Amino acid sequence: MAEVGCHNLAHDAWVVVEGKVFDVTEFHKNHPGGSQIIVANAGRDVTELFKPVHPPNTLENNLAPECFKGLVNPKEVEEVTFEAEQQRVEKERNALPPVETMLGLDEIEETAQSFLAPRVSNYYSGYSLDGHSAEQNRSSFRKCRLVPRVMRDVTAVRPQTTIFGIPSALPIYISPSSNALLGHPDGELNIVRGAAKTGIVQGVSAAASFPLTEILEEKAKMDEESGNKMGMVYQVYLSRDREKNVEQLQQVVEGGCQALILTVDSNVGDHRQVTEKLKGTRGNAEPGIRMGPLGTEDQWHDSSQNWEDLSFIQQHAPGLPIYLKGVSHIEDVRLAKKHGLAGCILSNHGGRQLDGARTGFDSLRSIYAQDPQLVRDIDLYVDGGCRRGHEVLQALAFGAKGVGLGRPFLWAQAAYGEKGVIRTVRILEKEIATAMQLMGVTELSQIKPDMVECIQEIWK
Repeated sequence: MAEVGCHNLAHDAWVVVEGKVFDVTEFHKNHPGGSQIIVANAGRDVTELFKPVHPPNTLENNLAPECFKGLVNPKEVEEVTFEAEQQRVEKERNALPPVETMLGLDEIEETAQSFLAPRVSNYYSGYSLDGHSAEQNRSSFRKCRLVPRVMRDVTAVRPQTTIFGIPSALPIYISPSSNALLGHPDGELNIVRGAAKTGIVQGVSAAASFPLTEILEEKAKMDEESGNKMGMVYQVYLSRDREKNVEQLQQVVEGGCQALILTVDSNVGDHRQVTEKLKGTRGNAEPGIRMGPLGTEDQWHDSSQNWEDLSFIQQHAPGLPIYLKGVSHIEDVRLAKKHGLAGCILSNHGGRQLDGARTGFDSLRSIYAQDPQLVRDIDLYVDGGCRRGHEVLQALAFGAKGVGLGRPFLWAQAAYGEKGVIRTVRILEKEIATAMQLMGVTELSQIKPDMVECIQEIWK
C-alpha cells in the first residue's frame, strides 16, 4: 500500500479494488461520473466506494491488461466493511412493510431512506449548491389549483397515450437516472422489468451502473417473455471523444431503443456540495493539491456542445427521433423545432445542475402563455418534481405530452426492487384515473388550460 499511496495525482493515479491494484490514470479522464471522485481517492483502497455503484469486473473489462499492477499484501489493506453493510441493508429491506401497503410516492421514499446508508440517500436526493431549484421543482405544482367540470359521465376513463412516439399505458415515463445499483443489487434491471410489466417507457441513463449491453439484454428478455416490445429510450451525453458516442449510438440502434434523449444542460459539471462531502472529495481534490496539470475536466462534459452537433447524432443514429433534455427558454424550443427535432424535455436536471434554474413545469406554463401554437407544433415534456397523479394532469393542461419521474423510481427499486417499480406505476395509475374522473374528463385530450388556475404568476 505504501507504493500505491505514491500514485495519487491526476497524471499518475492508482487505486485498489478488492486487493487488486489498477492504474486509472487514463481511465479517469473518460469516467462518466467525472474525474474528480477518482483523483480525489487516488492512492487508496476504494473498494467501499467502488463496489456499490459498479457491476463486477468493471475495471477488468474497461482497462488494458497492462493497467493491472498486481495484488497488495492483505495485511496492509484496510478492513473492508462493504459485505457487512450489504448484509445489513438486505436484512432491513426484508423487514420492510409489504409493498402493497405503500400508498404514495413520498411514503416509498421515506421507507427507502429509513434503511439506506446516508451516502446513498444523499446521492439520490442530491442537489446543486443551496437546492433552491430542487425545492421549487416540487413547489411549482402547488402554485396551481384545479378547476373541475361536473355533470359528465366519467364511468370509464382512458389514460393511455404515446410517449416519445411509443404507446404508453400512462402519460408518464421513467426519466434517465444514474446509479440505480447504489440502492439495490439489480439496479437498472429492476427498472427494465417494472417498466416492461406496466407498459410505460423507460429512459436509460448514459451513466447507468449496468453496462448498456446488459440493460438491452434484459429488455430483449422482457420483450420475448411478453411478446411485446417495451418502450425504451436512451440518454446521450455528447463526449469530447466522439468515438465513444459512435459506439454508444451503434449499441442503441442495434438494441432496439426507439428514441434518443440528448441532455443539453450538462455541458460542464455540477457542484453538489452534500454529495462531494460524502464522497470525500472536498479538501482532497482542490486545484493544485491532487488534481495535477489536468484539472477537473472529463470527457463526458463537452463545453463546446452546440446546435451543429445534432448532425453527428443524426448521422450515427439515423431514423431515431431526438429530444433535447434540459430546455427552459422558449427560443431554444423554437430552435429545436427549426432543426427538425421531435421535441424537448423542459427540465432543470432535478435541481442538480444550475441552482436557480426555472422548473420544467414553470417553463411549460411560460412557453404556453407566450406561444400556444408552438406547444402544439412540437412535443414538450416536463421533468422534475411531480409526485402525484393530479400534478401530471396539470402539466397536460398546458400542452405537455407527458411527465418524467426519476428519483421516485430510484427510491422504489432501492426499497422493493422490481415490485417497487411496479407499485409506483400502479399508485400513479390510480391517482391519474381518479383525478381524471374528478376533473370531469375521460380522455387526456379533454384536459384544457381553463381547468387549471395558477395562483402565483411569479414565472412571468
